[in-house]
Amino acid sequence: MTASKPVPEVLTERAHASPGCQACPRVTDRRVFLRNMGIAVAATLAALGAAPGISFATSGRVLAPLAGDGGGAQRRYDLPRADGVWIDSANEVILARWQNRVYAFSLRCPHRGATLEWHAAESRVYCPKHKARFRPDGMHDSGRATRALDRYDLRLEGNAITVDREALHRVDEDPRGWNAAVVSVT
Repeated sequence: MTASKPVPEVLTERAHASPGCQACPRVTDRRVFLRNMGIAVAATLAALGAAPGISFATSGRVLAPLAGDGGGAQRRYDLPRADGVWIDSANEVILARWQNRVYAFSLRCPHRGATLEWHAAESRVYCPKHKARFRPDGMHDSGRATRALDRYDLRLEGNAITVDREALHRVDEDPRGWNAAVVSVT
């Protein structure tokens, strides 16, 4: 008669979840996994230079004035080729192309001046202080009741948009100026 081989013991996850078990792969609960992944994503974004307050989706891009812009109140930017939102934090300008129109807004919330953010997943400009949301044309959409975003005058010059940061229009004080502060593009 031959000796039978020992039958391997079937181990359960509970048996291997003990802290002293070195033979088994580490069991991680969901909460720890999600926390660690969040830290990894944040570190990756920081390494790539993602700025706080700007959505990390590709449709909310960092905006810089064109070379030779000259500074001052008149800022020149490339004409956006597709719908999206671009943010020039240094000059506090939001440039939005939406439904064949281009708009330029102040980066400050019209209610109390908080710095606005672009939430690409919602296609909305968002005020983190008051939870107000605005469509890409600047109209208030939801959240705390406020007026629409303040629009800058702008004009199309070839393949560039010039934004006049000294000509800011509030919809409640200057509705004509606010409605005229748009450039149609095709």
